[in-house]
Amino acid sequence: MDAEHYAPQIAALVAEHGEVPPPWAYYPRIHPYSIHWRMGGGEDYRYLFWTWAASRNWSLDDRIAYVRRWDPPFSWLDWVGEFLWPDAFSDDDEHEPSVDPFEEMEALGFGTRADWSRCSDVDPDKYPLADDVSSRWLESKPA
Repeated sequence: MDAEHYAPQIAALVAEHGEVPPPWAYYPRIHPYSIHWRMGGGEDYRYLFWTWAASRNWSLDDRIAYVRRWDPPFSWLDWVGEFLWPDAFSDDDEHEPSVDPFEEMEALGFGTRADWSRCSDVDPDKYPLADDVSSRWLESKPA
């Protein structure tokens, strides 16, 4: 889909939230590896988010500030790493970074590789773990 397709939705989200919320906030409590993100509403929202994100001239500091505003759960740290340092991730492996941004994320206070592994490896039916939550989750959206 192109930017023109998502423009009305992006404008509405920006009007409501000041920016487009990240996936974990827009569809709270849905495991990051759920099929939801590969079809239907979740997939569409991913495309909408990346369309909006690509339209912005982000510095690393801008990206870090954005992530801080939206308080990512540990289970989303691989996504956070890819968002902050997109060049550190390869297309060859969907879940593991080609270099380890987890030390940087730990230094920034986002969590550790161990936090991510523990929280992302949980059974989707038991997701999220009690300490794997976001203070910025929005009201549930239709799946």
